[in-house]
Amino acid sequence: MEFEQFRHFIFSEAGIDMPPSKRALIQSRLAVRLRELELNSFSAYWQKLQHPSGAAERQKAINLLSTNETYFFREPDHFTWLQQHVIELSKHGNRHIKIWSAACSTGEEAYTIAIVLAEALGINGNWQLFASDINTRVTAFAKRGVYPLERAKKTPPHLWQKYFLRGRDEYSGQVRMVPQLIKRINFFNLNLLQSDAYQQSGFDIIFLRNVLIYFNEETKLKVLGNLCPKIINGGHLLISHAETIRNKELPLFMDGPSRYCVNQPFNPHR
Repeated sequence: MEFEQFRHFIFSEAGIDMPPSKRALIQSRLAVRLRELELNSFSAYWQKLQHPSGAAERQKAINLLSTNETYFFREPDHFTWLQQHVIELSKHGNRHIKIWSAACSTGEEAYTIAIVLAEALGINGNWQLFASDINTRVTAFAKRGVYPLERAKKTPPHLWQKYFLRGRDEYSGQVRMVPQLIKRINFFNLNLLQSDAYQQSGFDIIFLRNVLIYFNEETKLKVLGNLCPKIINGGHLLISHAETIRNKELPLFMDGPSRYCVNQPFNPHR
């Protein structure tokens, strides 16, 4: 019974559709919090979530259930394309380039984008990078810019040397992003179900990778319907190679593997 309640909770709060096969995952992640609170049942934890004063605890539950492991330069073809694309954009005068990592998790994707932009346009170049996630814990982690060494292993060696600082003593086995790069990313929290209220727009590119797989078709349409108007006409939306967009109502056409171009204004309420 509690499993169905928690499934409904994460779906209603974050749009994440967890099938029955994820029961063990939900239980194992929430069990950590039960031990911390010294509760002896999932039912007792559910009651705590429903309490009028439970907003902070509900966010902690969302954090536990929405965690996604990632690493630097994941799906590298996207970053090869990104470098070539922003160089082309920059040839049109002093072009301001604006990019959003819309489900940034612990920040590896955002820092990878920042590395590519720094290489192509200069670390102090005419670009802005925004990075958001519903999970408050992972964005706090991302803002520190400190990572286990193994998450950076797919980074090309010449970039590793420029943008990572190797930890010593108590930070042995970790790396830190160079401070100049950390300063170039605006990390914040956002629920993609409510991204229509986000004030920023005019993005050249939005990365939305490895998140659509957690949504059903209705939620996908809502999220994408919120995001498409944030992208300039001719701008791009990038998703994971494991994901697809099939809905013909959206103003998107595929112009490369898991890469879509926005080709018309979009009204999600039409």
